[in-house]
Amino acid sequence: MITGVIAGILTIIFQPLAYLFSRVYTMRGGPVFELLVYSHIIMGIISGGILLFFIPGLNFSTEIQLRLVGCVLTFLLGQGCYFLTVRLMEPSRLTTLLGQKLIFLVFLNMIFFNATVGLTHWVAIFLCVAAAFVMNHSGGRISFKAIVAVMLSCLFLAGSDIMDMLLVKAMPYENIAATALCYLALGVVMLPALFFIKFDYRKAALALPYSLSWFLAMVVLFICFGTLGTVFANIIQSGRALVQVIIGSCVSYCGYASIEPRAMKHQWLCRILAACMIIAAVAIYVLTGKPVH
Repeated sequence: MITGVIAGILTIIFQPLAYLFSRVYTMRGGPVFELLVYSHIIMGIISGGILLFFIPGLNFSTEIQLRLVGCVLTFLLGQGCYFLTVRLMEPSRLTTLLGQKLIFLVFLNMIFFNATVGLTHWVAIFLCVAAAFVMNHSGGRISFKAIVAVMLSCLFLAGSDIMDMLLVKAMPYENIAATALCYLALGVVMLPALFFIKFDYRKAALALPYSLSWFLAMVVLFICFGTLGTVFANIIQSGRALVQVIIGSCVSYCGYASIEPRAMKHQWLCRILAACMIIAAVAIYVLTGKPVH
C-alpha cells in the first residue's frame, strides 16, 4: 500500500510539472504543433524500448488494432486542444478546469454505454461546474476561445480515457504494455509530421522536460492503479489540481510572470477553493460507485 501511495503522490507531482513545462515551451516561442510532434516522438522512442520486454506475447488482434486507433485519435485531438489552451491560460487555472473532464465522462458513458447516474453523481457534476465559475473569478476573465479549447480538451481526453480502458481490457497483459503500445503508436503517427517542420535540436531538447515528466507521470499512475485500485488512486490523482495551484504560486513568487502571472491573495484563495471542489467532486463520484469506464 505504501508503494501505491508514493506512486500516487509522484503522479500528482509529475503531471503538474508536465503542464508547467509545456507552458515554458510555448512561452519561449515554440509553436504548439512542434511541441506535440517532438514530445510524442520522444515518448514513442521510450515506449518502444519498454515494449521490447512484451514482444514475445503481444497479440495484434483486430479488436486491439481498432481500440488502439481510437486511443491515438482521441488522445491527439485532446492533446492538440490542450496545447492550444496552454497559450491562453496559466497552468494553475488550466489544471483545475481540466477537472471538468468528469462531466464529459458521465455523458459519454450515458450515451454509448447506457450508464445510470445517481443523485450523488449529479452532486459531483454540480461541484465541477461550480468550481469552473469560482476559477473564472480567480484572475482575469477567461476568454471565449479559451473556454472552447478547455471544453474540447475535456471532451477528447474523456474519450481517450474510455478508449485506454477498452484497450487495457482487450490486452491480457499489464497496463504498462497497453500504455507503451499506445505511446509507441502515437510516436509513429507523428513521424511524418517532421516533414512539415524544420527539425531543430534545440527545440527538441526544450520539449524533453515535458516528455519525461508526462511519461513518468503515466508510469507511476499505472503503478498506483495496480497497487491501490482505481477508487483510491483517483482520489489521490484529483489532488494534482491543488498541487498545480501551489506550484503556480511558487513560480509566480519567484518572478516568472510569463509562465504564471502574479495574482492577488484573494485570487489564489479562489484557485485553492476551486481545486478543493474538484477533489471533493472526484471523491464523491468514485466513492459512490463510478458508472463509467
